[in-house]
Amino acid sequence: MHELALAQNLLKIVCQAAQENGLLKVTGICIVCGEMMGIVPDALQFGFEVSSVSTVAQGAKLEYKELPALIKCNSCQHQYHWKTYGYSCPQCFHLGGEMVQGYEFYVDYIEGDEKEDGNNDTS
Repeated sequence: MHELALAQNLLKIVCQAAQENGLLKVTGICIVCGEMMGIVPDALQFGFEVSSVSTVAQGAKLEYKELPALIKCNSCQHQYHWKTYGYSCPQCFHLGGEMVQGYEFYVDYIEGDEKEDGNNDTS
């Protein structure tokens, strides 16, 4: 289950970002993932829940956005959905191309509650 390893690495990134940005508690995380990564969202969520116990990210909601796998035709440069057409360009019928999207895995944004800095002066 590679989702657990991904969840643990995601947690490291989130905790570091929370510290760097003064977050006391992480409440939400949006991740973007290409469909070629083969990630099972529920397994990633479970791995994250288990890994984040006793951290600033415990209880954070994971939002999962999947990007479709796109091929760029070597002949006409048309981009198309790999799952729909495979490696055959629907525009010029050329066989083959370059995968230009579908292997992404990154944190889009993190939401949380800021630490109190002790300076509540509003004047």
